[in-house]
Amino acid sequence: MKSNSNGFTLIELLVVLVILGVMSSLVFVSVGRSITKKRTRLFAQEMVSLCRKARRLAITHGNISTFYISSEERKCWIDKENPIDIPPEMRVEGKGIHELEHGIFGIRFFPDGSSSGGALFLSRDEEPLLAFRVDLLTGLILPMDEEG
Repeated sequence: MKSNSNGFTLIELLVVLVILGVMSSLVFVSVGRSITKKRTRLFAQEMVSLCRKARRLAITHGNISTFYISSEERKCWIDKENPIDIPPEMRVEGKGIHELEHGIFGIRFFPDGSSSGGALFLSRDEEPLLAFRVDLLTGLILPMDEEG
């Protein structure tokens, strides 16, 4: 009996389709993770930038400037017009940060460069991302090592 081997069998085609399906789902999961990672990294940079801007505003304008964090609204801001959203997967914890109103915490920066001080710890899915402290005397935003 002579066999005709000019094409692929249905089984071979199904195996290839299953392999392609598995590989494409892995790509989508990987892309989703990288987008989330990028969003949380961008938020961390924006948060540090906002603290630095608040310090700079206090010094240049000669007025107290405050960096606010709302735990209920999941936002942070200097002026209410330009808040940044805290990503849902991001956890923000503070140490030595004063509660100014119910659910609203803040770090104050004074015209002489000093601040009310405190430390902020950012994590995603229980993985620490960034920890920084605001120096009480100088108001500088300084990275912290893992021990705090």
